[in-house]
Amino acid sequence: AEDMEGGWGDEDALELPGDAGLMQYPTEPREDGDEDDEDGGWEMEDLELPPDATEAAGPVESTFFVAPSQGVPVAVRWGQKCGLAGQQAAAGCFDAAMRLLNRQLGIASFEPMRPYFLDQAAASGALLPGLPGVGAMGSPMGASWSSDDMPAPPAAPALLYSLANLEDSLKRAYKLTTEGKFTEALKLFQSLLHILPLVVVETRKEVDDVKELQSIAREYANALRIELQRKETKDNAERSAELAAYFTHCNLQPIHLSLSLRSAMSIFFKLKNFDTAATFCRRLLELNPPPKVAQQARQVLSACEKTPGEAVRVTYDARNPFVVCAKTLTPIYRGTKDVQCPCCASHFVESAKGEICPTCSMGKIGADASGLTCSPSQLRDR
Repeated sequence: AEDMEGGWGDEDALELPGDAGLMQYPTEPREDGDEDDEDGGWEMEDLELPPDATEAAGPVESTFFVAPSQGVPVAVRWGQKCGLAGQQAAAGCFDAAMRLLNRQLGIASFEPMRPYFLDQAAASGALLPGLPGVGAMGSPMGASWSSDDMPAPPAAPALLYSLANLEDSLKRAYKLTTEGKFTEALKLFQSLLHILPLVVVETRKEVDDVKELQSIAREYANALRIELQRKETKDNAERSAELAAYFTHCNLQPIHLSLSLRSAMSIFFKLKNFDTAATFCRRLLELNPPPKVAQQARQVLSACEKTPGEAVRVTYDARNPFVVCAKTLTPIYRGTKDVQCPCCASHFVESAKGEICPTCSMGKIGADASGLTCSPSQLRDR
């Protein structure tokens, strides 16, 4: 029992020689002036340093790591600095882009532009693959990038749509029209109207080219809508003839205008409206068509002049200038009030004001708008 009360044991039971039980550690060097230092020790003395030496040494470094603050994403910078609708869409700022287009073009329905907004935003960035099991890293794509550029965030986003590739689309639409594939051609012309507000160009000449391309797409879209409507109303000879006549008053390329005049000439000749058929013959001959077409037009014109007259009454007066209402597909003669779509500039009767334009499916008919801004040069001129 007495042994158990000893705890860890009796420390006095160990007999170690001398100081073997103690580990000896060197002591701190003695300062000069200690009484027991017979040889002077290390002779440490205080140094008198100038004040500037103390400041040059700088503060004592902290042992804690401080993470840098998060920077501003490039897309956010684009949204803050870029002032064009196409650039805002590329930055992913769809709300800002839609506000600009509503103010500039009176666009009230953005559903037709939805896929082009998404494609524009996707084209302004790239995904760089990482290590296995690690997600890809996004990288912004700048406009007019060059390997000689300084390593700095791009000032403007890369854009998917350009004037050059839209002109290629126009050529494809022309070809479809020539081949008589009107439904496919109409979709392509309308897609041009949907994409053009997102195009960004540099020079004033290119701005004029954008406006011209918009005008061409509008004219062809309305013309093809008229022709497709005519095909749906073949059972109504009078209405079919009217639409054929309206088709010839759209601003088309000579080859397509020639085809429309040949069609109208045949329809009115069969309807025995010889006076009107003769006007189409003369307009066709003014275009200098191929010899075979010209010969047919002269023969029809000769027959019409021998038996003049109008067998069927139609709503068409070739001598009175007019534009076609894009909703009712009826003529709006000069001097009659009308309203326009601020987006594609199609004409409408006044009763259509406030409706969505059937040609572009975006603009609010009769709405106020400032006009498309698609170039930085336009912003600088303000």
